[in-house]
Amino acid sequence: MGGRDVLRDGSIALPADESYWVKAPPRYLLQSGDLIVREIHGRNDPPGLIVAEVTEQDLPAAPAHTTIALRPRATTTPQQIRLIAQFLRTPLADRLVGRSSVHITMKRMLELPVPQPDDVLTAALDDLDAARHRLETWRNDAETLLESAFTSKTAMQARDRIVAQGRGLRLRVEAATLLDDLGHTVRTRFPYPVAYRWRESEARISAGDQQAAYSAVLEAAEILLCYSALLALALAWEAGIPLGSTTAIKGKLLSGRSGPGFGDWVAVLEEAAGSRKLRALPHQHPIHGIRSLLADEDADDARQRLSERRNDDAHLRRLDPIDLPPAVTEASADLTLLIERSRFLADLPLVHVTAIQWDSLTRTAQVRYRELMGDHPVVPTKTAVLPRNDLEVGSLYLWESMHDLHLLRPFLTSLVCRVCRTWSTFHADLVPKDRVLLKSLEHGHVHPQSADTASALAAVGLL
Repeated sequence: MGGRDVLRDGSIALPADESYWVKAPPRYLLQSGDLIVREIHGRNDPPGLIVAEVTEQDLPAAPAHTTIALRPRATTTPQQIRLIAQFLRTPLADRLVGRSSVHITMKRMLELPVPQPDDVLTAALDDLDAARHRLETWRNDAETLLESAFTSKTAMQARDRIVAQGRGLRLRVEAATLLDDLGHTVRTRFPYPVAYRWRESEARISAGDQQAAYSAVLEAAEILLCYSALLALALAWEAGIPLGSTTAIKGKLLSGRSGPGFGDWVAVLEEAAGSRKLRALPHQHPIHGIRSLLADEDADDARQRLSERRNDDAHLRRLDPIDLPPAVTEASADLTLLIERSRFLADLPLVHVTAIQWDSLTRTAQVRYRELMGDHPVVPTKTAVLPRNDLEVGSLYLWESMHDLHLLRPFLTSLVCRVCRTWSTFHADLVPKDRVLLKSLEHGHVHPQSADTASALAAVGLL
């Protein structure tokens, strides 16, 4: 296998008439999983090394003098091989290896440090590889269907086959294309409280009722920050890192006059963003996505403008009807910017645990749960087997990328709302002497709870 057999797209050329066939000792034969690198870099080659991974269909083969064969150790995982191959294709790897004329410097090639994936990156690589295979399958299905058009006896038969069998392919492509639409992503892949409020703002804007649209946009912005702040509070408490911003929330809960609002949620997020202790948590911890929400100047400016609009609206400094259309447009743009910055929420499913069955022999629990992602609370129940017995039936959890569940109670809870009879999420709003008032993130409805609920709030420093 010569250098020209290693193609720029990362594949290996099929044998041709000019291919050399030799009898090579077994130790020189390539194996599936080996990486083969062009030893000579042409002037028109793209930056980076030209490298391909050997597969079973490329065998039998042996490397020629114009290639460099790299054999992974037995303990090397497929994810590591993929990451190394991608790294070798970068201009950085090309510069580190260096060249003598057009030839790779072998000494520096052997000394080249390569990145190693952690658990989070490994999972991401697996997901990307699965997505690539799925897309390739769709492409192959489409090509097969197109070719079948010329094997039919009549044009009518070809038409019927392409229309019928191509329907599924077309629907897949249409569904995939929708993911480029931010609104669709929020409505289908964001946590229920945020997705519901976003859907309502879109509906109000499309209906043309400017005052209702303006209020819906401002409320959606507040709920986005509220939900993110509640996650930050829960994750910080779980990590044993107290946040000083809880003091103001505690004061409002006990005051009996007004519950926490826009400014309190912003204070939590700003403190989380600047906390050195939170910054020291492992890189894959979900708190870091939340800390980045208001990190850049554009997002903070958008938040400030929305905060001022929300404050004016709450204090009856209403806009003139003539000024409402541009105000809706500007507020919607600011909300969209914040939603863009919060795409990490799509990777942090909100989970409602509905049943648990613990197996003492295997030390695992069969957990039944609902994944509340999207703008509707009616979703299928799923099942997972987890090695822990401390989960609570009825509680909400954050399911992060490493398949770990983080308890959100009592910062965020769920109930069937007594006003609208809809399953909703709630946060503590007021704590009068004899009861706790919870407020729905989706509808703003208030739900009274017994004083026993106060003990959970006290346990996390909110009372």
